[in-house]
Amino acid sequence: MAKGLARTFGQDLMRGEHQVGTPSNGGVLMPSHTSGDPSFYVKKRAREAELGRELTTEEFLAEHYEASDAPTASGTSIFDPVLCEIAYRWFCPPGGTVVDPFAGGSVRGIVASRLGRRYVGIELRPEQVEANCAQLTIAAEPLPEWRVGDARDLGTIASDVAADLIFSCPPYWNLERYSDDPADLSTMDEAAFFEAQASIIAAAVARMKDDRFAVWVVGDVRDARGFYVNLPGRTVEAFEAAGARFYNEAILVTAVGSLPIRTGRQFTAARKLGRTHQSVLVFVKGDPRRATEACGEVEFGEIETELSAEVLS
Repeated sequence: MAKGLARTFGQDLMRGEHQVGTPSNGGVLMPSHTSGDPSFYVKKRAREAELGRELTTEEFLAEHYEASDAPTASGTSIFDPVLCEIAYRWFCPPGGTVVDPFAGGSVRGIVASRLGRRYVGIELRPEQVEANCAQLTIAAEPLPEWRVGDARDLGTIASDVAADLIFSCPPYWNLERYSDDPADLSTMDEAAFFEAQASIIAAAVARMKDDRFAVWVVGDVRDARGFYVNLPGRTVEAFEAAGARFYNEAILVTAVGSLPIRTGRQFTAARKLGRTHQSVLVFVKGDPRRATEACGEVEFGEIETELSAEVLS
């Protein structure tokens, strides 16, 4: 059942049958979703029409995204539904409530509903929430809920919610820009970004029940001079300051794809290595044993053997 839910939903997304809007979360993209993004094919076909010839996926990616260290190559990040399923089954009690401060697209909410978890996501852009709600036909009870607002006001926006799991993926600072709204973290300078993220993490941890987990997906990015900003490390610091201790780290390995092409050029020019992973950080508020007990029996099913090599390190 575990494999079937995530794989079926993922295949629907890749075929474009249940297209989600562009998320504002700097979301994780698993390898199969790169070329599976419907907008990817539209852009690729348009470019082929200009050139009068077909392009391989690698040629198109190298031409348009060679300067990026992005975990996504299509320009539109679709969060991986299998990772959602793992997080919910392993770290959220059955029937529990998931709070997502950076809701972005519909994937995390729909997967939560299909697994019987309540989902409350905070999203800055009304148009994104509208796009998400158009996907409710493939959701289940309890239906996911997206609330429009600035996640820094999460304490007010979600004042009626007590979270059994905080699960999110924030903007990777300057990696992708999602709007021109000054409240959008992707528009901020480095200092303002980290201040805002710390504020949002503190507000999210405050909405957590005691003895519960938080799962946060992040990847490091470079500043204008080419130096890493240590996004994962500073995320850990923010959670610890908010009262949630750093408990687990998993490595999400993404496909190589066009990385050798892009990395070859950037390494020659600046000795910059490419990245093929992101961090899945797990925190606990309170007692980890009681948090584990609240989650109940571990739901492995078929996903343990198939996904452990890809997701866990």
